Amino acid sequence: MFDYQKYIEAGDHEKALEIIFKTIEENPKDETHYINGAVVLSQIGKIEEAERFLQQALVLKRESFSAGYTLANLYFNAERYKEALTLYLNVYDKHYEDGDLNFMIARSYVNTGDIAMSIPFFDTAHKNEPEDTDISFEYGLTLCQLEQYEPAQKLLTFVAEKIDHADAEYNLGLATYMKDDDIIAAKRHFKRAIDIQADHHLAHHALKKFEELE
Repeated sequence: MFDYQKYIEAGDHEKALEIIFKTIEENPKDETHYINGAVVLSQIGKIEEAERFLQQALVLKRESFSAGYTLANLYFNAERYKEALTLYLNVYDKHYEDGDLNFMIARSYVNTGDIAMSIPFFDTAHKNEPEDTDISFEYGLTLCQLEQYEPAQKLLTFVAEKIDHADAEYNLGLATYMKDDDIIAAKRHFKRAIDIQADHHLAHHALKKFEELE
């Protein structure tokens, strides 16, 4: 454990950075300290500085999974999805079974508009972490966009049964109607979404429209 780790864990970012900078001066060829420094910098909103630290880490160790993945996450969170995707794919070959990596590649493809390309990566992520509700929800939502309502229904049902999730209930209502033409079941899901989140405007709108259909 590095000296600065305890300050990171305690949330004392200023002290952590002070020690990280000193450690880098003493060990300028160790990419680990640049990566850890970048994480702290990103936590306090210094994104450009964090980016430079991670780029330096990759200069020192081009094949570093941690540096590449962390920089990709930085780009993803900044909505620089194409740059993020490039970096995720750069580290994919040696880590193709990693659930989190597959999930982030899938999300990047969705955000760059190449939705169909996301499916095999969602599938791998889901198989690796079948109990993860975030993966199941995003996967189900994407399948809805591709009009694959049956598998979408299964994934969204899993999420809705495991946790209170208004968006899962709302999209489950849409998927149920599109697959089964079942207005009553769809309305039940919309109502459940509103029970979970009273100001869920899409669910309110859908419920009103479906009541007009009856």
